[in-house]
Amino acid sequence: MKPISNQWRNCSRACALLVLVTLISCQPTKTVNSDLHTDTFAGPTTLAKIPDIKTISGLVMLAEAKLASDDAKTAVSLYLEAAKRSWNPQVAERAAFLARQAGTSNQIEEALNRWQEIDPNSHGPHEAAFIYAAEHDQPELLQSSLTKLVNSEADYRAHWLASFWLGLPKEKRQNSLKIMTRVAADSINGSLAMVVAEAKNRIDSSSGTEWLDAWIELRSPPANVVLFRSRLELPERKRAIAYLERFIDVSQDVNIRAQLARWHGLEGNNEKALTILRGLIEDDGRRHQDLLTLSILELRSGSLDPAERHLKALLASEQYRSDAYYYLGEIALIKELRKLAIDRFLRVDKGELVIEARKQLASLALKNNDSKQADRWFSEARLLFPNFEVRLNIAEAQFKTANNRAGEAIPQLTEALSQDPESIEILYTRALAFEQIDNIDATEKDLRRILELKPNDPDALNALGYTLADRTDRYDEALVLIKAALQQKPESAAILDSMGWVLLKLGQLKKAESYLTKAWGKSRDHEIAAHYGELLWRLGRPEDAREIWRIGYESNPESDKIRRTMKRLTNS
Repeated sequence: MKPISNQWRNCSRACALLVLVTLISCQPTKTVNSDLHTDTFAGPTTLAKIPDIKTISGLVMLAEAKLASDDAKTAVSLYLEAAKRSWNPQVAERAAFLARQAGTSNQIEEALNRWQEIDPNSHGPHEAAFIYAAEHDQPELLQSSLTKLVNSEADYRAHWLASFWLGLPKEKRQNSLKIMTRVAADSINGSLAMVVAEAKNRIDSSSGTEWLDAWIELRSPPANVVLFRSRLELPERKRAIAYLERFIDVSQDVNIRAQLARWHGLEGNNEKALTILRGLIEDDGRRHQDLLTLSILELRSGSLDPAERHLKALLASEQYRSDAYYYLGEIALIKELRKLAIDRFLRVDKGELVIEARKQLASLALKNNDSKQADRWFSEARLLFPNFEVRLNIAEAQFKTANNRAGEAIPQLTEALSQDPESIEILYTRALAFEQIDNIDATEKDLRRILELKPNDPDALNALGYTLADRTDRYDEALVLIKAALQQKPESAAILDSMGWVLLKLGQLKKAESYLTKAWGKSRDHEIAAHYGELLWRLGRPEDAREIWRIGYESNPESDKIRRTMKRLTNS
């Protein structure tokens, strides 16, 4: 059911026709006297002036006529009278809506009370009463209407309260939250408990989590509450996983199993994730999102045949067909079936994977030494998918930069910036392109512009610090920038690598070793391999250095960084 909060603020008169049809078809009507055809409409009308209106339908018809002539106050009075006589909930609902728009406080409360009296088992009248009470600081009505709502059914969905609460003035939010907390504490309704926890966390970052923990401790929490609470541990996925695995009673809930599988996959626990997902799909093969996740994990673990089988099953799903074609294209690439890969990537026609598919097609063209075809793949995509034009321009520029064509990418990025001068993504891409053509001043200018737009952004701080450490002799300045980035993201492999690199440049080899060792433990990236190997070489451990370079080179055989480093240090 759509919460009444979605309708209440801007009441539509559309339900009037339904009310009229219902009344006229279900109740005996008696012709309303000539007042409907005389000067009754000429001036303000009161019920006292129309004593011969004896039917509910007559009152409703006259009220709608008054609305048409912009006499809303009389219409409210007429609808209130109709609601008193009728036991039709639609009449009472209409009276409440109109009273909310044009009535007095007394009329609004009268209409709400009548609506609740006629239709006590529906959500609508209690939701409307809650909204009115919250907006007018009426705690008793607020508590009673909310209590009726959560008691109306065990799994009443109270999620709409979160957005409504956020729209209240600050002082009214505080008062409403007190009542919501009180009702939630005495209720088993998990939806309301989650709303309260979220609202409390907005006021004080951890108070809602602590409150929800206490709420859960006293109950057997439903699966959706357990899942919500586990997500409060993010971005610490391991803690989120551990929290979910505590609750054996809900461990077989399909949504919890699916979430566990995704988190295990993101943590690199592929076997665990695969086991969970295979069980889910065996239980219900219609869970297409989970089938897609299973396919990707099978693909990443090298199980191409089951991955391909699952992906082909997804081709029957309109929602996931594009995803399936993209990953089927990846499988064709691994099997070195280039024509089949091209055919599959061309069938990707939805979502962000359109851009990734075009990158893949351009890469295939470059492998055939056909840079013009690579450009044509992007040009064609801009015609076919105009909604992605900006993203495709950026993707093409990134592709050109990654393939030593930065000089071609820079004009394209500059044009994109003229249309969106505060795009951090475009600025960052152009900074990388400038760095590739050795225009370090322009690189620094774009990175500092990013920091103007997004002060203390750790990625921009790291990029600027690394650039200064790697391409200039401004090492002390670079160290300050990288330290600031590392304070915000202490576990980032890229920033740990930057810190190790600038310390190496400063000659602080022992300090550099701890950072580069940690960075290498987190990522076998080829740049980290180049830096870590150089440090080991300078520490007098040439065999260890060569081994690190070998591993890094195997992970990225096209890495010029490792080749240049080895040549500079070994003269080979």
